[in-house]
Amino acid sequence: MTASATPATDPRIAESLSLSLPHGDAAYRVDLHVPAGEAPVGGWPAMLMLDGEGCFATAVEALRRMSRRPDATGTGPMILIGLSSPDRDPQDRHRERDFGARGAASDFARFVEADVIAAVAAHARLDPRRLTLFGHSFGGYHALWMLAHRPHLFAAIAAISPSIWWDPEGLRDALRQASLGNHRILLCVGEWEEELPPWQAARQDSDAVRNRRAERQMVARARDMATLLADRLDPANVQYRRLAEEDHASIISAAIPRALRLASAAGR
Repeated sequence: MTASATPATDPRIAESLSLSLPHGDAAYRVDLHVPAGEAPVGGWPAMLMLDGEGCFATAVEALRRMSRRPDATGTGPMILIGLSSPDRDPQDRHRERDFGARGAASDFARFVEADVIAAVAAHARLDPRRLTLFGHSFGGYHALWMLAHRPHLFAAIAAISPSIWWDPEGLRDALRQASLGNHRILLCVGEWEEELPPWQAARQDSDAVRNRRAERQMVARARDMATLLADRLDPANVQYRRLAEEDHASIISAAIPRALRLASAAGR
């Protein structure tokens, strides 16, 4: 394990830290944002973000702004953990291997629990009872997979545009059988993940895109997943949000503030 840190000698200044942790044939990068000041008695709440290279920096900036006024935003200071594979290939083979039931999701889950969270805990005081997992697309699928197969690990799950189509029946069956507790869930999906925005509907290839989206049923499957989880959990703990005029890419920025509020309430 290698690490580099930006020292925070002033307690009012947040600390940033990067670690490198080997996993299989890859080396995952772990980026940390640690709040300024003294940690609460039990430690800081924390949100671990899969595919951190695409969302961690946005979340840090959103957290800095929102945590200044927790009374207005519902979001207080927390640790943010961005988990990224810097050498990921364009075909996303690491994601398919690590995030999906068809690959080595169990090995990746053990890596998260035994290596990633342990490494973070060695550098910052986190509250293991108040961990949230954030995932988008394949990462959103894996966040729900973790809820089914490692329910003890995270108090809250933020599944953003989850690719449930990857293994819909297997995921639903696993969640029906899982020993769930008082988890909090956020499921977000964009309006334009099934419907086409006007500019895309006007393209010559729009029929192919429309057919692919009809097959994947991103909105319908996210809504049905929220219904399943509301039956298994306290319905008040399950949020389903269909975000207007958002697509599979743009939804990340819109969902992050909602996920930060979720993480602030996790484990309480």
